Amino acid sequence: MLHYIFTIVNQIFIMFLLMLVGYILSKKNILTEEGTKQISTLLMMIVTPAVIIASYQREFEYKLAKMLLISFALGLIAYAVPIIIGSVLFKTDKTIDFQDKRMCLVFSNNGFMAIPLLQALLGSIGVFLGSAHIVLGNVFLWTYGAKTMGREKYQINLKTALINPGTLAMLGGLLVFISPVKLPNTLYQVFNYIGAINMPLAMMVLGAFLAKTDFISCFTDKSIYTISIYKLVLVPAVLMGVLHSISADQIVTATLLIGAAAPTGIVAPMFAQRFNTKYLYSTKVVTVTTLLCIMTMPVFLTIIEFFWK
Repeated sequence: MLHYIFTIVNQIFIMFLLMLVGYILSKKNILTEEGTKQISTLLMMIVTPAVIIASYQREFEYKLAKMLLISFALGLIAYAVPIIIGSVLFKTDKTIDFQDKRMCLVFSNNGFMAIPLLQALLGSIGVFLGSAHIVLGNVFLWTYGAKTMGREKYQINLKTALINPGTLAMLGGLLVFISPVKLPNTLYQVFNYIGAINMPLAMMVLGAFLAKTDFISCFTDKSIYTISIYKLVLVPAVLMGVLHSISADQIVTATLLIGAAAPTGIVAPMFAQRFNTKYLYSTKVVTVTTLLCIMTMPVFLTIIEFFWK
């Protein structure tokens, strides 16, 4: 368990240093609220899709293709679980800012936090299969997430479900994977370079968000701890039970659980800002869940490694 804790702590330390940069830039008024909106749009529309497409630049293998399909199929369950839990716990007519709380449950930091753990536990195949959780997250972000935040202003239809950055990136990435002709090296490097700015920019935006709120309030609001427990303990525990009950593939299960057990993703406050809701609440949840996952993620990783056999 100790090597998991070291990996997690190292990632969190890097994240908070990047957040500090954004915090200072915001306090100095170098990074304004309009600037964070523009960066958030850049991340969601361009940078994250580039990460997805680049992740599929590898030779086609039938076994990997089959496991990837299973990952996508079970990945739907991985997102259905928090969506159902969120709809039960945070009802429209009873919960203040219910949509922000639902977003915090559903969307994880399944990139920067999960990928190093997938690499350590399962190697390159873990990172490849873990991309299914990331890709599906982007699809759900532009369907379920947009509907949740936009409510009656945003209607999901076949066009919006298929023509959005997440879905288009997924289709482009799959085409790259199954095709015998891969991206030219120059173009692949372009996608890599664009993708490389994903986490630094996201964390600086989060730091800028924190500069707009009382940092101490992140740790004095009891509701933040409640939703953090739901996100870090309840959701992955229920998902683990569901996947175990259907005898899901061990490796695929591990990749999905690591993604689901990760802290709330920066996309929650970014999307809240995009739809002009109270994004500062989501910002607090991201901060607290990122710190608390030091205690929760090693437990789930240990269960995966030693008991899921």
